[in-house]
Amino acid sequence: MAEDRELEEAGAVVIHESLNRPILMMGGERELVLLLALICGIFALALHHAWSIVAAVVLWATGSWALARAGAYDPQLSKTGARALRFQVFYPGQATPFARDRKVLE
Repeated sequence: MAEDRELEEAGAVVIHESLNRPILMMGGERELVLLLALICGIFALALHHAWSIVAAVVLWATGSWALARAGAYDPQLSKTGARALRFQVFYPGQATPFARDRKVLE
């Protein structure tokens, strides 16, 4: 509490952790976990075969494990990856000797 008062007096704003924390389900991104559940549910219930239920359980186990690992690495990995792919044409992965010189403000 004393630290919060000192920060407020210095002009800083205290942001509570719950306002800045990403929304995760089972350790993975919420949208991806729900999409995985939908795919596994459709796979298990729509095909009406025993092998489809087994395949859906295996897919759920491996998919939720992979999404939890990805969520531990970066809670917004799919959004970051989609943005990187979208801007890939603008920002090449390496420098080129043919680049224009930057203008430096003095």
